[in-house]
Amino acid sequence: MKSHNIKLFVPILAGLVVAGIIAMYETAESNGLLNHALEAAAPVQNGKPAPDFTLQDINGVTHRLSDYRGKVVMLNFWATWCPPCIKEVPEYSELQTEYGPQGLQVLGIALDDEGLSRVKPWVAKHTVDYPILLPDSKVTAAYGDMASIPVTFIIDRKGIIRTSYVGIRKKDVVEGIIKPVLAEQ
Repeated sequence: MKSHNIKLFVPILAGLVVAGIIAMYETAESNGLLNHALEAAAPVQNGKPAPDFTLQDINGVTHRLSDYRGKVVMLNFWATWCPPCIKEVPEYSELQTEYGPQGLQVLGIALDDEGLSRVKPWVAKHTVDYPILLPDSKVTAAYGDMASIPVTFIIDRKGIIRTSYVGIRKKDVVEGIIKPVLAEQ
């Protein structure tokens, strides 16, 4: 009988541990604590010109960062397997729709190892109102170690990285970052 109780107890305990970890993650994320902990890992390139790149999107269209000079660019490194990344995609689509007319351009760079075969079907099932690009080794090297994702860079109209951050941010926080940059001419 004792062996039977242990067999029941172990899965229940494991489930409670997993639930506790998820609850702690959600609490830390909602309070901004997770973002502050990850902030130290952000690539330190603020104030420098954003490295130019030439990449294709999931439809084969070529995009150069320099083609977006004159716009404020939100460059987001993400992946389809990353829960925080997936959580911010709808908000970034909303930002593109709301602030695109003021000069915002969101660009996503999908870091999935499987590349196009994984990313294109994912995008087809979700609403993404901005280009999703496929990386090469040059762009990931130029923007720094992507040990943690998502990583987002805000690039001003002159091509200068104004800020960068690792981890998810709530939409209103991102708006507070991009509005002053959009207001600059």
